[in-house]
Amino acid sequence: MGRLIKIHEIDEFYEVIKIPDGSINDEIMGNVAKLDEEAELEQFTRDILHDPNNTPHGPVEIADILTTLCVRGAKKNAAFVLKGKSYKKVTSRDVSHQFLKLRQLPDIGLIVFGAVGNIYDDAQRDFITTAMDIGCDYLIVDVNDWARLFIAYEKICAKDGLPYNEHGICTAGHQRDAGLKLEWETRDKARYTVVQQMDNSTAMAKRYSAIIRLDRHYPREIIRTIIQEATLKLKKSTYHKNERIKARWGNTIADVVWLYIAHDHEDVQTTNWVCRSSWIDSGLSAPYRPIALGGDETFEGIEIKWNDQYKPYKSFFENHFGSKEEVIESCESLIGEMLPYAHKAIEQFEKYHSGSIEQGEFVKCILSFKPEVNRLYLKAGDVPIPPSECKDFSEECQNIYATIDNMYLYAADSFDQGNEWLFTKSIKELEEQLQRLEFEKRKFR
Repeated sequence: MGRLIKIHEIDEFYEVIKIPDGSINDEIMGNVAKLDEEAELEQFTRDILHDPNNTPHGPVEIADILTTLCVRGAKKNAAFVLKGKSYKKVTSRDVSHQFLKLRQLPDIGLIVFGAVGNIYDDAQRDFITTAMDIGCDYLIVDVNDWARLFIAYEKICAKDGLPYNEHGICTAGHQRDAGLKLEWETRDKARYTVVQQMDNSTAMAKRYSAIIRLDRHYPREIIRTIIQEATLKLKKSTYHKNERIKARWGNTIADVVWLYIAHDHEDVQTTNWVCRSSWIDSGLSAPYRPIALGGDETFEGIEIKWNDQYKPYKSFFENHFGSKEEVIESCESLIGEMLPYAHKAIEQFEKYHSGSIEQGEFVKCILSFKPEVNRLYLKAGDVPIPPSECKDFSEECQNIYATIDNMYLYAADSFDQGNEWLFTKSIKELEEQLQRLEFEKRKFR
Protein backbone atom coordinates (compact mmCIF):
# COMPACT_ATOMS: atom_id res chain seq x y z
CA MET A 1 0.00 0.00 0.00
CA GLY A 2 1.28 3.45 -0.91
CA ARG A 3 2.08 6.22 1.54
CA LEU A 4 2.51 9.97 1.48
CA ILE A 5 6.24 10.71 1.55
CA LYS A 6 8.11 13.88 2.45
CA ILE A 7 10.05 15.65 -0.26
CA HIS A 8 13.43 15.08 1.41
CA GLU A 9 12.83 11.32 1.45
CA ILE A 10 13.70 11.36 -2.24
CA ASP A 11 17.47 10.98 -2.15
CA GLU A 12 17.94 13.22 -5.17
CA PHE A 13 16.00 16.00 -3.39
CA TYR A 14 17.59 15.55 0.03
CA GLU A 15 19.34 18.95 0.07
CA VAL A 16 15.91 20.59 0.37
CA ILE A 17 16.04 19.85 4.08
CA LYS A 18 18.55 22.65 4.64
CA ILE A 19 15.99 25.27 3.55
CA PRO A 20 13.38 25.79 6.33
CA ASP A 21 9.74 26.35 5.41
CA GLY A 22 9.77 29.68 7.22
CA SER A 23 12.59 31.05 5.07
CA ILE A 24 10.33 31.30 2.01
CA ASN A 25 8.70 34.73 1.91
CA ASP A 26 5.87 36.08 -0.23
CA GLU A 27 8.24 37.61 -2.79
CA ILE A 28 9.98 34.30 -3.40
CA MET A 29 6.69 32.40 -3.68
CA GLY A 30 5.32 35.05 -6.03
CA ASN A 31 8.25 34.65 -8.40
CA VAL A 32 8.22 30.85 -8.19
CA ALA A 33 4.53 30.97 -9.14
CA LYS A 34 5.64 32.59 -12.42
CA LEU A 35 7.87 29.68 -13.46
CA ASP A 36 7.15 28.25 -16.89
CA GLU A 37 6.04 24.63 -16.75
CA GLU A 38 8.29 23.20 -19.44
CA ALA A 39 11.24 25.59 -19.68
CA GLU A 40 11.76 26.09 -15.95
CA LEU A 41 9.69 23.91 -13.62
CA GLU A 42 10.25 20.71 -15.56
CA GLN A 43 13.78 21.52 -16.72
CA PHE A 44 15.00 22.47 -13.24
CA THR A 45 13.55 19.23 -11.87
CA ARG A 46 15.25 17.18 -14.59
CA ASP A 47 18.55 18.92 -13.87
CA ILE A 48 18.32 18.01 -10.19
CA LEU A 49 17.40 14.42 -11.06
CA HIS A 50 20.15 14.26 -13.72
CA ASP A 51 17.50 13.05 -16.14
CA PRO A 52 18.29 14.01 -19.78
CA ASN A 53 15.16 12.41 -21.28
CA ASN A 54 13.33 15.56 -22.30
CA THR A 55 10.34 14.28 -24.25
CA PRO A 56 7.97 16.56 -26.21
CA HIS A 57 4.58 17.34 -24.71
CA GLY A 58 1.53 16.06 -26.54
CA PRO A 59 -1.57 13.88 -26.36
CA VAL A 60 0.44 10.64 -26.21
CA GLU A 61 2.50 11.81 -23.23
CA ILE A 62 1.69 9.93 -20.03
CA ALA A 63 3.69 12.02 -17.55
CA ASP A 64 5.74 15.21 -17.68
CA ILE A 65 8.72 13.35 -16.24
CA LEU A 66 9.11 9.59 -16.18
CA THR A 67 12.29 8.54 -14.42
CA THR A 68 13.92 6.32 -11.79
CA LEU A 69 14.95 7.67 -8.41
CA CYS A 70 15.62 6.57 -4.83
CA VAL A 71 13.21 6.90 -1.92
CA ARG A 72 15.03 6.14 1.33
CA GLY A 73 17.43 3.93 -0.59
CA ALA A 74 14.79 2.01 -2.54
CA LYS A 75 14.91 2.41 -6.32
CA LYS A 76 11.51 3.37 -7.69
CA ASN A 77 10.06 4.18 -11.07
CA ALA A 78 8.54 7.63 -10.69
CA ALA A 79 6.13 9.77 -12.69
CA PHE A 80 5.72 13.54 -12.32
CA VAL A 81 2.66 15.58 -13.24
CA LEU A 82 3.56 19.29 -13.25
CA LYS A 83 1.58 22.50 -13.61
CA GLY A 84 3.33 25.83 -14.12
CA LYS A 85 2.39 29.50 -14.24
CA SER A 86 -0.52 28.97 -16.65
CA TYR A 87 -2.52 27.38 -13.84
CA LYS A 88 -3.17 29.90 -11.09
CA LYS A 89 -5.71 27.44 -9.72
CA VAL A 90 -5.30 23.70 -10.22
CA THR A 91 -8.60 21.85 -10.07
CA SER A 92 -9.61 18.27 -10.75
CA ARG A 93 -10.78 19.29 -14.23
CA ASP A 94 -7.23 20.41 -15.09
CA VAL A 95 -5.42 17.23 -14.07
CA SER A 96 -7.80 14.26 -13.75
CA HIS A 97 -7.09 13.11 -17.33
CA GLN A 98 -3.36 13.01 -16.54
CA PHE A 99 -3.94 11.10 -13.33
CA LEU A 100 -5.95 8.58 -15.33
CA LYS A 101 -2.99 8.01 -17.65
CA LEU A 102 -0.74 7.24 -14.67
CA ARG A 103 -2.74 4.07 -14.10
CA GLN A 104 -1.37 2.74 -17.40
CA LEU A 105 2.21 2.70 -16.11
CA PRO A 106 3.48 -0.73 -15.05
CA ASP A 107 5.60 -1.13 -11.91
CA ILE A 108 5.29 2.51 -10.88
CA GLY A 109 6.58 3.10 -7.34
CA LEU A 110 6.04 6.84 -6.88
CA ILE A 111 3.84 9.51 -8.41
CA VAL A 112 4.48 13.21 -7.84
CA PHE A 113 1.97 15.99 -8.37
CA GLY A 114 3.55 19.43 -8.40
CA ALA A 115 2.16 22.88 -9.12
CA VAL A 116 3.12 26.48 -8.46
CA GLY A 117 -0.51 27.60 -8.38
CA ASN A 118 -3.17 27.01 -5.76
CA ILE A 119 -3.90 23.26 -5.65
CA TYR A 120 -7.60 22.72 -5.00
CA ASP A 121 -8.91 19.98 -2.72
CA ASP A 122 -10.60 18.05 -5.52
CA ALA A 123 -7.31 17.80 -7.42
CA GLN A 124 -5.55 16.51 -4.31
CA ARG A 125 -8.39 14.05 -3.71
CA ASP A 126 -8.18 12.59 -7.21
CA PHE A 127 -4.39 12.36 -7.02
CA ILE A 128 -4.40 10.53 -3.68
CA THR A 129 -7.13 8.19 -4.92
CA THR A 130 -5.01 7.39 -7.97
CA ALA A 131 -2.01 6.59 -5.77
CA MET A 132 -4.10 4.38 -3.49
CA ASP A 133 -5.56 2.50 -6.44
CA ILE A 134 -2.13 1.95 -7.99
CA GLY A 135 -0.65 1.05 -4.60
CA CYS A 136 2.35 3.36 -4.91
CA ASP A 137 3.91 6.12 -2.82
CA TYR A 138 2.90 9.68 -3.61
CA LEU A 139 4.03 13.27 -3.05
CA ILE A 140 2.34 16.64 -3.52
CA VAL A 141 4.73 19.54 -4.12
CA ASP A 142 3.30 23.03 -3.64
CA VAL A 143 4.84 26.42 -4.39
CA ASN A 144 6.61 26.55 -1.02
CA ASP A 145 8.28 23.19 -1.58
CA TRP A 146 9.28 24.14 -5.12
CA ALA A 147 10.91 27.29 -3.78
CA ARG A 148 12.82 25.33 -1.13
CA LEU A 149 13.92 22.71 -3.65
CA PHE A 150 15.12 25.15 -6.30
CA ILE A 151 16.92 27.33 -3.76
CA ALA A 152 18.63 24.28 -2.25
CA TYR A 153 19.91 23.25 -5.67
CA GLU A 154 20.66 26.84 -6.75
CA LYS A 155 18.21 27.02 -9.62
CA ILE A 156 16.65 30.23 -8.33
CA CYS A 157 17.89 33.14 -6.25
CA ALA A 158 17.54 32.71 -2.49
CA LYS A 159 16.86 36.44 -2.10
CA ASP A 160 13.90 36.86 -4.44
CA GLY A 161 13.11 33.50 -6.09
CA LEU A 162 14.04 34.64 -9.59
CA PRO A 163 15.67 32.01 -11.86
CA TYR A 164 19.39 32.16 -12.53
CA ASN A 165 20.52 32.41 -16.14
CA GLU A 166 23.37 30.40 -17.66
CA HIS A 167 25.85 32.86 -16.11
CA GLY A 168 24.46 32.37 -12.60
CA ILE A 169 22.77 35.79 -12.41
CA CYS A 170 19.08 36.40 -11.70
CA THR A 171 17.15 39.21 -13.42
CA ALA A 172 17.54 41.35 -10.30
CA GLY A 173 21.32 41.14 -10.72
CA HIS A 174 22.13 38.80 -7.84
CA GLN A 175 25.12 36.55 -8.50
CA ARG A 176 25.03 32.87 -7.59
CA ASP A 177 27.88 31.71 -5.38
CA ALA A 178 30.50 30.11 -7.60
CA GLY A 179 31.16 27.40 -5.01
CA LEU A 180 34.16 25.09 -4.99
CA LYS A 181 35.45 23.03 -7.88
CA LEU A 182 35.54 19.32 -7.09
CA GLU A 183 37.41 16.74 -9.12
CA TRP A 184 36.62 13.04 -8.89
CA GLU A 185 38.45 9.99 -10.10
CA THR A 186 35.70 7.94 -11.66
CA ARG A 187 37.42 4.66 -10.80
CA ASP A 188 38.45 5.73 -7.33
CA LYS A 189 37.19 3.57 -4.49
CA ALA A 190 34.85 5.10 -1.93
CA ARG A 191 37.06 5.67 1.09
CA TYR A 192 36.30 5.86 4.78
CA THR A 193 38.10 5.82 8.11
CA VAL A 194 37.25 3.81 11.20
CA VAL A 195 37.74 6.45 13.89
CA GLN A 196 36.96 4.13 16.77
CA GLN A 197 35.96 0.49 17.13
CA MET A 198 34.35 -0.76 20.32
CA ASP A 199 33.66 -4.26 21.57
CA ASN A 200 30.21 -4.28 23.20
CA SER A 201 29.99 -8.05 23.53
CA THR A 202 28.16 -9.88 26.28
CA ALA A 203 28.26 -13.53 27.28
CA MET A 204 25.30 -14.20 24.98
CA ALA A 205 26.08 -12.06 21.90
CA LYS A 206 29.20 -10.87 20.10
CA ARG A 207 28.61 -7.19 19.37
CA TYR A 208 30.70 -4.45 17.80
CA SER A 209 30.16 -0.75 17.22
CA ALA A 210 32.27 1.72 15.28
CA ILE A 211 32.46 5.40 14.39
CA ILE A 212 33.02 5.87 10.65
CA ARG A 213 34.22 9.08 9.04
CA LEU A 214 33.76 9.67 5.32
CA ASP A 215 33.78 12.42 2.70
CA ARG A 216 30.96 14.91 3.06
CA HIS A 217 30.40 14.95 -0.69
CA TYR A 218 29.44 11.29 -0.90
CA PRO A 219 25.78 10.85 -1.86
CA ARG A 220 23.57 8.49 0.08
CA GLU A 221 24.03 5.74 -2.47
CA ILE A 222 27.76 5.62 -1.72
CA ILE A 223 27.19 5.96 2.03
CA ARG A 224 24.99 2.86 1.93
CA THR A 225 27.72 0.94 0.13
CA ILE A 226 30.28 2.04 2.72
CA ILE A 227 27.96 0.98 5.54
CA GLN A 228 27.58 -2.43 3.93
CA GLU A 229 31.35 -2.84 3.50
CA ALA A 230 32.22 -1.62 7.01
CA THR A 231 29.54 -3.84 8.56
CA LEU A 232 30.91 -6.88 6.74
CA LYS A 233 34.44 -6.15 7.97
CA LEU A 234 33.33 -5.64 11.55
CA LYS A 235 31.35 -8.87 11.51
CA LYS A 236 34.64 -10.68 10.89
CA SER A 237 36.67 -8.68 13.41
CA THR A 238 38.72 -10.55 16.01
CA TYR A 239 39.28 -7.57 18.30
CA HIS A 240 38.21 -8.22 21.91
CA LYS A 241 38.09 -5.84 24.84
CA ASN A 242 39.55 -8.38 27.27
CA GLU A 243 40.80 -11.95 27.52
CA ARG A 244 37.56 -13.28 28.94
CA ILE A 245 35.56 -12.04 25.93
CA LYS A 246 38.27 -13.37 23.62
CA ALA A 247 38.03 -16.80 25.20
CA ARG A 248 34.24 -16.72 24.87
CA TRP A 249 33.96 -15.63 21.23
CA GLY A 250 37.34 -16.15 19.56
CA ASN A 251 37.09 -15.91 15.76
CA THR A 252 33.32 -16.34 15.51
CA ILE A 253 31.26 -13.98 13.35
CA ALA A 254 29.65 -11.09 15.24
CA ASP A 255 25.94 -11.18 16.04
CA VAL A 256 25.43 -7.41 16.08
CA VAL A 257 27.17 -4.47 14.37
CA TRP A 258 26.29 -0.82 15.01
CA LEU A 259 27.79 2.02 12.96
CA TYR A 260 27.81 5.77 13.57
CA ILE A 261 28.56 7.80 10.43
CA ALA A 262 30.23 11.22 10.59
CA HIS A 263 31.76 13.65 8.11
CA ASP A 264 34.40 15.21 10.35
CA HIS A 265 35.85 15.41 13.84
CA GLU A 266 33.28 17.99 14.92
CA ASP A 267 30.46 15.57 14.09
CA VAL A 268 32.09 12.98 16.33
CA GLN A 269 32.67 15.50 19.11
CA THR A 270 29.06 16.69 19.06
CA THR A 271 27.61 13.23 18.26
CA ASN A 272 25.82 14.78 15.29
CA TRP A 273 25.72 11.66 13.14
CA VAL A 274 24.88 11.72 9.44
CA CYS A 275 23.17 8.40 10.07
CA ARG A 276 23.33 5.30 12.24
CA SER A 277 23.05 1.69 11.15
CA SER A 278 22.30 -1.61 12.82
CA TRP A 279 22.84 -5.15 11.62
CA ILE A 280 21.52 -7.99 13.79
CA ASP A 281 22.00 -11.63 12.88
CA SER A 282 18.59 -13.14 12.17
CA GLY A 283 19.69 -16.26 14.05
CA LEU A 284 20.30 -14.42 17.32
CA SER A 285 17.79 -15.56 19.95
CA ALA A 286 15.08 -13.05 20.83
CA PRO A 287 16.10 -12.60 24.51
CA TYR A 288 19.58 -11.47 23.42
CA ARG A 289 18.58 -9.26 20.49
CA PRO A 290 19.08 -5.52 21.09
CA ILE A 291 16.23 -3.10 20.56
CA ALA A 292 15.70 -2.35 16.87
CA LEU A 293 17.04 0.95 15.59
CA GLY A 294 13.69 1.96 14.10
CA GLY A 295 15.40 2.94 10.88
CA ASP A 296 14.07 4.73 7.83
CA GLU A 297 15.19 2.00 5.46
CA THR A 298 16.81 -1.42 5.21
CA PHE A 299 19.74 -1.95 2.86
CA GLU A 300 21.11 -5.46 2.34
CA GLY A 301 19.73 -6.51 5.71
CA ILE A 302 21.16 -3.45 7.47
CA GLU A 303 18.79 -1.01 9.15
CA ILE A 304 19.72 2.64 8.50
CA LYS A 305 18.43 5.65 10.42
CA TRP A 306 19.16 8.96 8.70
CA ASN A 307 19.53 12.12 10.75
CA ASP A 308 17.22 14.55 8.96
CA GLN A 309 18.36 17.32 11.32
CA TYR A 310 22.06 16.80 10.56
CA LYS A 311 22.53 20.02 8.59
CA PRO A 312 20.57 22.32 10.94
CA TYR A 313 22.52 20.90 13.89
CA LYS A 314 25.75 21.20 11.93
CA SER A 315 25.07 24.87 11.30
CA PHE A 316 24.19 25.42 14.96
CA PHE A 317 27.35 23.75 16.24
CA GLU A 318 29.56 25.58 13.74
CA ASN A 319 28.22 28.88 15.07
CA HIS A 320 29.08 27.84 18.62
CA PHE A 321 32.58 26.45 18.10
CA GLY A 322 35.35 28.65 19.43
CA SER A 323 39.00 29.04 18.60
CA LYS A 324 41.66 27.76 20.97
CA GLU A 325 42.31 31.22 22.40
CA GLU A 326 38.59 31.99 22.80
CA VAL A 327 37.95 28.80 24.73
CA ILE A 328 41.01 29.16 26.98
CA GLU A 329 40.27 32.80 27.72
CA SER A 330 36.60 32.12 28.50
CA CYS A 331 37.37 29.12 30.71
CA GLU A 332 40.16 30.77 32.68
CA SER A 333 38.16 33.95 33.14
CA LEU A 334 35.26 32.02 34.64
CA ILE A 335 37.61 29.93 36.80
CA GLY A 336 39.05 33.19 38.12
CA GLU A 337 35.57 34.40 39.05
CA MET A 338 34.35 31.18 40.68
CA LEU A 339 37.41 30.00 42.63
CA PRO A 340 37.26 32.82 45.22
CA TYR A 341 33.74 31.64 46.13
CA ALA A 342 35.05 28.10 46.53
CA HIS A 343 37.76 29.36 48.87
CA LYS A 344 35.18 31.35 50.87
CA ALA A 345 32.96 28.29 51.22
CA ILE A 346 35.87 26.09 52.30
CA GLU A 347 37.07 28.73 54.77
CA GLN A 348 33.63 29.02 56.35
CA PHE A 349 33.25 25.24 56.46
CA GLU A 350 36.58 24.87 58.28
CA LYS A 351 35.46 27.48 60.83
CA TYR A 352 32.21 25.61 61.35
CA HIS A 353 34.01 22.28 61.58
CA SER A 354 36.44 23.64 64.18
CA GLY A 355 33.59 25.09 66.22
CA SER A 356 34.51 28.72 65.61
CA ILE A 357 31.06 29.45 64.18
CA GLU A 358 27.66 27.82 64.52
CA GLN A 359 25.99 25.86 61.76
CA GLY A 360 23.39 28.57 61.27
CA GLU A 361 26.05 31.21 60.69
CA PHE A 362 27.85 28.95 58.22
CA VAL A 363 24.65 28.25 56.27
CA LYS A 364 23.68 31.93 56.30
CA CYS A 365 27.05 32.91 54.85
CA ILE A 366 26.81 30.27 52.12
CA LEU A 367 23.27 31.26 51.18
CA SER A 368 24.30 34.90 50.84
CA PHE A 369 26.79 33.99 48.10
CA LYS A 370 24.68 31.28 46.45
CA PRO A 371 22.81 33.50 43.92
CA GLU A 372 26.07 34.87 42.54
CA VAL A 373 27.60 31.39 42.33
CA ASN A 374 24.52 30.17 40.45
CA ARG A 375 24.77 33.10 38.06
CA LEU A 376 28.41 32.35 37.32
CA TYR A 377 27.69 28.65 36.89
CA LEU A 378 25.07 29.43 34.25
CA LYS A 379 27.71 31.46 32.38
CA ALA A 380 29.53 28.18 31.78
CA GLY A 381 26.91 27.45 29.14
CA ASP A 382 28.23 30.41 27.14
CA VAL A 383 31.72 28.95 26.79
CA PRO A 384 32.27 28.08 23.10
CA ILE A 385 32.56 24.46 22.02
CA PRO A 386 36.31 23.75 22.16
CA PRO A 387 38.54 22.49 19.35
CA SER A 388 39.92 19.01 19.91
CA GLU A 389 43.31 20.13 21.24
CA CYS A 390 41.78 21.82 24.29
CA LYS A 391 38.66 19.69 24.68
CA ASP A 392 39.98 17.95 27.82
CA PHE A 393 40.94 21.32 29.31
CA SER A 394 37.46 22.69 28.71
CA GLU A 395 35.80 19.60 30.18
CA GLU A 396 37.94 19.82 33.31
CA CYS A 397 36.94 23.46 33.71
CA GLN A 398 33.30 22.46 33.41
CA ASN A 399 33.85 19.87 36.14
CA ILE A 400 35.29 22.57 38.40
CA TYR A 401 32.36 24.91 37.77
CA ALA A 402 29.94 22.12 38.68
CA THR A 403 31.84 21.16 41.83
CA ILE A 404 31.85 24.74 43.13
CA ASP A 405 28.16 25.09 42.39
CA ASN A 406 27.53 21.79 44.20
CA MET A 407 29.26 23.11 47.32
CA TYR A 408 26.69 25.86 47.57
CA LEU A 409 23.92 23.40 46.79
CA TYR A 410 24.89 21.06 49.63
CA ALA A 411 25.13 23.84 52.22
CA ALA A 412 21.37 24.35 52.27
CA ASP A 413 19.06 25.08 55.21
CA SER A 414 19.12 21.42 56.24
CA PHE A 415 22.89 20.97 56.47
CA ASP A 416 22.65 17.47 57.90
CA GLN A 417 25.28 14.76 58.16
CA GLY A 418 24.71 13.63 54.57
CA ASN A 419 25.17 17.11 53.14
CA GLU A 420 28.24 17.62 55.29
CA TRP A 421 29.75 14.44 53.84
CA LEU A 422 28.97 15.63 50.30
CA PHE A 423 30.51 19.03 51.02
CA THR A 424 33.69 17.38 52.31
CA LYS A 425 33.78 15.16 49.24
CA SER A 426 33.46 18.23 46.98
CA ILE A 427 36.49 19.84 48.62
CA LYS A 428 38.58 16.78 47.84
CA GLU A 429 37.22 16.60 44.27
CA LEU A 430 38.05 20.26 43.69
CA GLU A 431 41.65 19.72 44.77
CA GLU A 432 42.01 16.80 42.36
CA GLN A 433 40.32 18.70 39.53
CA LEU A 434 42.63 21.69 39.95
CA GLN A 435 45.63 19.37 39.74
CA ARG A 436 44.28 17.80 36.55
CA LEU A 437 43.60 21.26 35.15
CA GLU A 438 47.26 22.20 35.55
CA PHE A 439 48.17 19.00 33.73
CA GLU A 440 45.82 19.89 30.87
CA LYS A 441 47.29 23.38 30.63
CA ARG A 442 50.76 21.94 30.13
CA LYS A 443 49.52 20.07 27.05
CA PHE A 444 49.13 23.22 24.99
CA ARG A 445 51.55 25.63 26.66
